[in-house]
Amino acid sequence: MNRADKIKACRPHITIKESKNTSGEEQFQNQVLRPILKFQNELFIKLFLSNCKTYKINFTELNTEEKYEYIENIFKKDFKLRASFIGTIIALFTIEEFEKYSVNQQIFNKRIIQMLTERLKNQLA
Repeated sequence: MNRADKIKACRPHITIKESKNTSGEEQFQNQVLRPILKFQNELFIKLFLSNCKTYKINFTELNTEEKYEYIENIFKKDFKLRASFIGTIIALFTIEEFEKYSVNQQIFNKRIIQMLTERLKNQLA
């Protein structure tokens, strides 16, 4: 079993209906990014809460609206954190997936951050 097979075997299976009109970026998001996000979920939560602790933010004491706002703004302000999250996803790409990602890196990074933001808001706020 090669690296690509091992990586793909780790990912949870996610069933998403795709139409004939589904773009290549959306297919990549559904077939690659979403399973990796689900697989790395616990790590994302720990990374986020660790970042809050580093900046002495008592996240649990914030109200829901403040939590939403903090989560939405953190990726806009903290580029190191943003890069850490994106790096934990890229690390689980196959070489072929990385090549697809690198062609539209800016678009995929935007999608990754949007999905991460929603995931954190849904689970932590």
